[in-house]
Amino acid sequence: MDIAAMSTTVSNQQTQTQHAVKINQMVKDQTEAVGQQALQLIASAAPVVAPDPSSPLGHNIDIRV
Repeated sequence: MDIAAMSTTVSNQQTQTQHAVKINQMVKDQTEAVGQQALQLIASAAPVVAPDPSSPLGHNIDIRV
């Protein structure tokens, strides 16, 4: 068994694992940032206006049978 070759293989696997972990962290951070931006966009897109209870708007519905 060649110890040098095994050491190189293990070192390469560790490097690949470290890169995969770092990429996954970057993807998670990016996804969270996009989610926050989407929530801000939704909140700012249409401000909620409370209906005026004294207004006749919406109190009558026309129904045809």
